[in-house]
Amino acid sequence: MRGERAGARGGLLRGRELLLLLLGGGLLSLAFPPVDFVPAAFLGLVPLFYVLRTLKGVGPRGGFRRGFIAGIAFFTPTLYWLVFLSSKEMDNPVLMSGPLVLLVLLQSLYWGLFGVAAVRIGSTTRAPWWLFAPIVWVACEQLRSLFVLGLTWGALGYAGVTVFPQAVQFASTTGVFGVSLWMALVNALVLEAIMRRGRRRLLASFAAVVVFAVPWAQGALVLRSSEYERTVRVAVVQPNIDAALKWDERYRSLSFDTLTELTGEVAAREPDLVVWPETAAPSYLLREPEDFARVAGAAADAAPILTGCPSLVSGREPGSDVKTFNSAVLVGEDGSVKGKYDKIHLVPFGEVIPFETVIPLLRRVDFGEADFATGEERLVFELPEARFSVAICFESIFPRLVRQFADGGAELLVNITNDVWYGRTSMPFQHAAMAVMRSIENRRSLARSANSGVSLVTDPHGRILASLPIFERGVIVEDLPVVSEPTFYSRHGDVVPWTACAVSLFLVLAPALARLRGS
Repeated sequence: MRGERAGARGGLLRGRELLLLLLGGGLLSLAFPPVDFVPAAFLGLVPLFYVLRTLKGVGPRGGFRRGFIAGIAFFTPTLYWLVFLSSKEMDNPVLMSGPLVLLVLLQSLYWGLFGVAAVRIGSTTRAPWWLFAPIVWVACEQLRSLFVLGLTWGALGYAGVTVFPQAVQFASTTGVFGVSLWMALVNALVLEAIMRRGRRRLLASFAAVVVFAVPWAQGALVLRSSEYERTVRVAVVQPNIDAALKWDERYRSLSFDTLTELTGEVAAREPDLVVWPETAAPSYLLREPEDFARVAGAAADAAPILTGCPSLVSGREPGSDVKTFNSAVLVGEDGSVKGKYDKIHLVPFGEVIPFETVIPLLRRVDFGEADFATGEERLVFELPEARFSVAICFESIFPRLVRQFADGGAELLVNITNDVWYGRTSMPFQHAAMAVMRSIENRRSLARSANSGVSLVTDPHGRILASLPIFERGVIVEDLPVVSEPTFYSRHGDVVPWTACAVSLFLVLAPALARLRGS
């Protein structure tokens, strides 16, 4: 009777289960930058898979509870950097612990959803665990990336991407979630080998080794056959300007002095493009003639300059509201504006308050957000040497957005950001790694300019050609290969994760569908 009541409540966790869930989640977090302990990506899910697979007499609620706890154990060390957010409005770790807790709980819900689906499918179908668990895992990662609060941070496929780009070249077909599927499948096969005996253990072990090894071999062939017809010389500037000074009017000239000085250093190397970071120009550049003249002068001496800056746009009707955008502006050598891209995917609660049009009360809440308007055009900038698009900061973590740039004709990817707000935490390294994955997915060279790091450039296969340490001033100048042909992923998008969602839904509903057919 006591066991039945426990099962009805969702199943109480035993001490061993709790320990396994905490250890597994913590271990998996080590697979991501800056630790990059790659084996954890192929073993970190084994404890969670084991706990869910061996549950007896426990319904979906028990599966949710175990997945949710493992998620907390993973996301807390993965997202801890949020408490170190430093700005005029938010600079207290204790104050920021509240948003961290909410973010961790929100992301952990999807791990709980995985637990629900895995327990239901395992108890109501004959589908092999090693086969359906990775599929359901990818489906939950895809769901976690959707909508206004969607986030891909901590997706399994990002683990170790800067350490072994050779092994994930197939992301040009599957996207990052296909890499997640591969890693989750290896975890599931390792568990199969642990739980089986005799011949089945040997078969599972062999399968795990083969599944692990095939992408490495495929990647080696891809890299060996890579040839490029042309290159574009890009200069990336990392000014390392203190966040406390950047927006102080008294220090505006210091920002421009630093940027123009660094740009002058690369002029002799004749770059085709100079990239400054997000909001490098600390003013409404297009409405400040003196500031714009300094940028135009630097471009005339070196090359066209892509710089981040805030911009103002007035409505067409008299008395209409003025909109503020987080923008990237290309200033030509002739001093003209060659194009302006306005950021499309804004940071929730950092650049925009979600749902404020639906819940008016949110308009009164002050998170210190910039209150930017949403851009609408997926702009492709034109240079004689290459066409390129820019992802501003947070946008680089969304594969669906960046692939549309490549599919729209961008031959080079640029990412500008300002990660100085998070200090010497893991955040800048994790953020950079996700941008590198965009390079691999779309087979495009990447130029990434960050105010304080990590600035880097990659070839079209995500191999880092040069980088700058965080909180150091410097420049990178590299000839980057130009590729015009879109990849399968650039052209067709998230075929793998949406297929995983469809298969997962079918498996969850299979018993009900069978009953309907029998009635």
